[in-house]
Formats: sequence, structure tokens, C-alpha cells
Amino acid sequence: MDESRVMNRLKVLHRRRLKRLTRNSIFAGLVAVICLVAAHSFAEEKPKGEKEKSELAKIMGEIDKSYKAVEQISGYYKYSDNDWSVIAEASANIVHLAKVVISKFPRPDDKKYQDLNKLMLIEAEKMLEVTSHKNERGALEDAQWQVRRLRQTCAVCHKHLGIHLYPQLYPGKKDELQPGQEEIPAPKETGAPKDW
Repeated sequence: MDESRVMNRLKVLHRRRLKRLTRNSIFAGLVAVICLVAAHSFAEEKPKGEKEKSELAKIMGEIDKSYKAVEQISGYYKYSDNDWSVIAEASANIVHLAKVVISKFPRPDDKKYQDLNKLMLIEAEKMLEVTSHKNERGALEDAQWQVRRLRQTCAVCHKHLGIHLYPQLYPGKKDELQPGQEEIPAPKETGAPKDW
């Protein structure tokens, strides 16, 4: 009899343990699901500043594409009609995007940033204007000049904001280098203005 009582007691304890284990597993599963749902909902909601940076970065990326299109042909000694259309299209795109940046991403507390964005718009408008005089003497040089002016405007703004697109060119920025890149020492320029 004692043996059967012990066996019954063990069975009862085993059933209780299984019930407790099942209850704990269900509870742990619910907690895990709640945590996953919460983490997923927080991950989708970007803070406004981060979302704004991302959108601004996309717009600046589009401006960069247009700039690189005109920069690529800016060294040519003669422009074809196709080259002039590339310049006109890229200039119009930069004008449009610069207006978006100025209106949608203002920084009223940073006058220099505001001024440089306006200057980017002005230089892009001048480049677009040059394309309307493409058959006049000196138009090619004017277009090349405007590409350089646009580059200067971008470079001064990037310097103002501390943005280094090519960290290998800046001493001490090795932590920003991509794999395989090497730091390139900057040339010594004595007569170059620091800001214009």
C-alpha cells in the first residue's frame, strides 16, 4: 500500500509540475509576443529629426547626382547638344531641389546655412541661364565656371556643417574611412581663401 500511495503522490506532483510548466511557458510566450510587438512598433516610428535627416539626405543625394552629371562633362573643350541638355536638365533639377531644401528644411537659427542654401539656388539658376545662351561665345567657359561655383558653395556648406564626404582627404578622420581606403594628405595651399 505504501508503494501505491507513493506512486499516486508522484503522479500528482508530476501533473502539478506539468501544469505549472505549461502556465509558465504560456506566460513567457505572451511576454515575448508583447515585447516583439512593442519593439516593432517603436522601430517603425522614427523620431522627427531622424526622419527629416533621412529625407534631406535623399534630396541632397539627388542634388549630388545632378551635380556629378555636369561635373563629368565640365572638362570637355566642346559641348554637343546632348551635353547642353544634360547641363540644362541637371541645373533645373538642382534649382527645384534647392527650393525644396530652402522651404522644407530651414534652419532659422543658422544664418550661414540659410545663406549657403540660397547661394546654391542662385548658382544653379545661373548655370541654367547659361544653357539658354549655349550658342554664344564663351558659353562653354561660363558653364564650366558655374560648375565650379556650385562645387565651392557645396564645399563651404559641408565644411560649415562638418560633413566629410571623402574622409580619406581629411587628416585624423581614419575612423570614417571605408575598407580599403587610405588617408590622403591634403595639399598645402598658401594663397587659397579660407571662405569666400
